Amino acid sequence: ERVVTGATGASLQLGAIYEPLLTEKDGKPAPGLVESWEYNDDGTAVTFTLKEGLTFQDGSPVDAEAAAFYFNRAKTQENSALLGSYSNIDTVTADSDLDFTVHHKSVDYQVPYLLSVRAGFLTSQKATATAEDAANLNSRLPIGAGPFKVVEYVPESHIYLEKFDDYWNADDIHIDRIEISFGVDAASVVSGIQTGVYNFSQVSGAQIQEARDAGLDLVSDISTNWGVQFLNVNRKVEPFTDERVVEAFRYAIDQQAFVDSVLLGEGEVTHQIVPSEHAAFNEEIETAYEYDPKKAKALLADAGYADGLEVTLSPSPFQNSAYPELVQAQLADVGVTVTIDNDPNWAKGYFAKETAFSLYGWVGRNSPTQLLTEHFDVDGVLNLSSPYTTDAFQAAIAELRATPIDDPAFLDRVREANRIGFLDGSVIPLAASGTTWVKTSDISSNFQNGQGWLNWTGVTVGD
Repeated sequence: ERVVTGATGASLQLGAIYEPLLTEKDGKPAPGLVESWEYNDDGTAVTFTLKEGLTFQDGSPVDAEAAAFYFNRAKTQENSALLGSYSNIDTVTADSDLDFTVHHKSVDYQVPYLLSVRAGFLTSQKATATAEDAANLNSRLPIGAGPFKVVEYVPESHIYLEKFDDYWNADDIHIDRIEISFGVDAASVVSGIQTGVYNFSQVSGAQIQEARDAGLDLVSDISTNWGVQFLNVNRKVEPFTDERVVEAFRYAIDQQAFVDSVLLGEGEVTHQIVPSEHAAFNEEIETAYEYDPKKAKALLADAGYADGLEVTLSPSPFQNSAYPELVQAQLADVGVTVTIDNDPNWAKGYFAKETAFSLYGWVGRNSPTQLLTEHFDVDGVLNLSSPYTTDAFQAAIAELRATPIDDPAFLDRVREANRIGFLDGSVIPLAASGTTWVKTSDISSNFQNGQGWLNWTGVTVGD
């Protein structure tokens, strides 16, 4: 269910069901369910106009009331994963059948970016009218306004989609049915593609090279679809309340080893939350905490842990087990004993900001401000130390929001906010890699993907 889904990785699948208010074209916001938008004179509000005659997959109208209801639910629902994303949104009003206005707490020219893809996936008001209705969406058919509607859903097993003929851009959707299976053994994917069991699947590491050796088609572009795996420390919980311990952990990590041994060379070193191809990438961060185990040991000794330190690492259950094992080995080299706790209820502690030390990953955000606030702001879904933030980051993100996206200074301010947030933040990157899919040759290669977005528009199967 969109409001409670914190992982953009899930949006790669959910984007077939839920249509965003805006989409992304050439890295900029573009019309989706929304036809146009206009800011007021001082940048404190933006009015969006929806396309006329649109419906959700349950037949209810895509109108301004549904949009305002969605925002209100995302801002007030107890388990909402969008609280951090909407932190600068004050109110949303339905002004007419098709016009709604997003009112900001401060000047913010980044809202069109924010509402393209993940944070703008609109859900049916009818299907989420009560808290019980919303909660039940995770066990029954999700309902959006995207190109495909759900016709069968068995949790933990599969979900079957069929083309939604009333989708606003249905003429450009050339696939009639998508069948998604969960829990497929990664080792069987490439052979499954070769034998026709599957047509399309995400792959990583050894499977990428296996698919390449088999002559299969790969879809991959690290500039738009990527993942960064990272450690999180909780600065509210000992021993990470001591800045010297946080710095020691940063110096203790050898990112190149993760690229070589976990990703098998199918990735790249990054010392920040984005890969080098990303617009937010800041060269200054890359040299701030380069691998230096001697410095890590000295910092730990200075913090009172010359005789060693014991911590528990709680990895996401979605991670390759090689990640926590290599973290364990590298930290052991500087005198830190790591116990790995593979808790199936990991998400509860992580998203409640109670876990002390965790390992997770993400596939980015198309909104530069959201990309940064998720990690470094109060209520950021990936800020394990929340409500921890810094005045310097708050000033940087306010300046960024006040900068129109076509201003020549925009990208420089994105990179500076990234630097400020990262240096005082709670994240320790491990490695970056492109999100890669393997496909059968009858699926066309004209994917026009965006950040965290698998775009089926224009893709064909067969002749």
